Amino acid sequence: MRLGLLFPLRSLRMKLLWGTVLVIAIVMAGVMAVVEYRLRATIIEEVERRGESLTRSLAASSYGHLLLYNFTALEQNVARAAAEIDVLYALVLDAEGRVAADSRRPERVGVVPEGPVASRAAQAEVPLTQHITFRDTGENAYDFAVPVRVNRDRWGTVRIGLSKRRMEADIRETHRELVFVTVAAVLLGSVAAAVIARRIAGPMQQLTEGAAAISRGDLNQRIEVPAEDEIGHLAKAFNHMAVQLFEQRTQIEEAHGQLRRRFQELADLKSYTDSVLASLTTGIVTVDLEGRVVTLNPEAELLTGFFAGEVAGRYCTEVFSLTAGLGEIFMETLASRSPISSLPLTLRRRNGSSVPVDLSTAPLKGADGKDLGVVGAFRDLSLVRELEHQLRRSDRLAALGTLAAGLAHEIKNPLTSLLTFSRHLPRRFDDEQFREKFQNVVPRELERINEIVERLLELSRPFRPSFSLVRLPRLLDRAAELYANVIEAKRIVVRREYASDVPPLRADEDALYRALVNLVANALEAMGDGGRLTLRVEWDDGAEALATRRRLLNRRARIEIEDTGAGISASEADRIFNPFFTTKEGGTGLGLALTHKIVEDHGGIISFRSSPATGTTFRVLLPLVPEMPFEPGDVGTR
Repeated sequence: MRLGLLFPLRSLRMKLLWGTVLVIAIVMAGVMAVVEYRLRATIIEEVERRGESLTRSLAASSYGHLLLYNFTALEQNVARAAAEIDVLYALVLDAEGRVAADSRRPERVGVVPEGPVASRAAQAEVPLTQHITFRDTGENAYDFAVPVRVNRDRWGTVRIGLSKRRMEADIRETHRELVFVTVAAVLLGSVAAAVIARRIAGPMQQLTEGAAAISRGDLNQRIEVPAEDEIGHLAKAFNHMAVQLFEQRTQIEEAHGQLRRRFQELADLKSYTDSVLASLTTGIVTVDLEGRVVTLNPEAELLTGFFAGEVAGRYCTEVFSLTAGLGEIFMETLASRSPISSLPLTLRRRNGSSVPVDLSTAPLKGADGKDLGVVGAFRDLSLVRELEHQLRRSDRLAALGTLAAGLAHEIKNPLTSLLTFSRHLPRRFDDEQFREKFQNVVPRELERINEIVERLLELSRPFRPSFSLVRLPRLLDRAAELYANVIEAKRIVVRREYASDVPPLRADEDALYRALVNLVANALEAMGDGGRLTLRVEWDDGAEALATRRRLLNRRARIEIEDTGAGISASEADRIFNPFFTTKEGGTGLGLALTHKIVEDHGGIISFRSSPATGTTFRVLLPLVPEMPFEPGDVGTR
């Protein structure tokens, strides 16, 4: 108990001590077992050899006496043999197995001994050694039997009983000596092991205590080097480690202070950035590399109707599933690593309402240039569309005055003619020449007024579309065929540039045909003989950088009608689509106004570029799926 308190059983010293003692005990036990086995075998072998020698000697001395039946001599021989140390008895048997001489019981002469030992000894053909135990004394002994032969004939048998008492005593003594030697070796080994364990465990204990102190934060630990051996090298390494740890802790504390300052700076910067994002009137959405929503600023929450916490980690295609194509725009930017700017679309909010927005996306990169995802910016266009609507209404009111003036001017001339004829009608009705002139002029002027009124009605009539799939190249060819005679008469070259990858689009075929007829007619009237008319159909996204947008929902087809005429002057460019504005003699100025209305009714855009040197090119952009013009009443309440 005291040893366990002084040296804990799990300590290195006790492990070394008990390990050494156990090894020594095992080795000495093995040595003792081997030595004892060898000594025991030697003692037994010596005793057996002595007994066999005594028996052979007795047989040799009794050979002649057996031949002569000299029983007296035989008795003397067995008496001498029995006088030897450890000999218990000696007897001689004749050829029939009867006792011829017995040192222990002379009265048995002539008697055949009984028992299995005696029977085997009397029948032995070769020297025989048997183990016997006396029942009366319990003593163990050897029984040696040697046959006596005369010319290969068995003439008798000599037996000697040899006690094992002294042999067993020698074996026990040897065992005691070996046990003593083993115990002494174990004790001496234990002492040596204790000394060695103390030599090893002492410095190791110091190392353990030093390591425990270092783990508690006390790095001012040094171990005295006991000697230039492995333990000494370990102590030197420990001291070097302690010095390095102290220096590194100092550096870590300094770095920790710097990191704490930088962390505070980053926290302040993040707080500032969050404040900026929260103050923006533009909705900001960030998406990671897997297409999952990461953040939404407050304005984006208002626009989409989602809270940032409930959509974080969800795929953008799932979050923005109500707005067709919006999730695909983010994934397209993520795949192409190319920004998309100012893409107008109608955002469907969570509650089902809609709001017009302008979307711009760009790849999101870290400070090291590593891709982080995509950032999207939503700009609410509700106010812009409202202002555009008000501006269009103002433009319509302004154009109404121009329209009234043009209408008065256009109708005044035929009305003047009609008034003149009406005044002369009572007086000159019988004049055949007057009536003929009346019949020619009045219907024509009335038809002219009717045509003006019809075009004005068409210009102001609400659009009732009848959409179907329309192939733009075929529609342009029809418009050109309508003026085939003019083209042939003026020797105008018609060039057709139709892209093969533009599919049919949904449109009102008749209305769109009238618009294209007006544009072709204007182009032919602007050119003289030998001009060139170019009809072109292609995608609006012609630049390679924008080619990936073709997979988006708002793809547009571009129609261009290009002539080599005189062009349009800069002073006339702003009024080219106004009703009753025309540069042609005899024109009504309603053709381009109607064309502009038809294109807008299809959700498209019409524009032109003109130069006196190169001619004029009218461009029409039409979506594959038409969108009706936006009205302020269509916007959902935020």
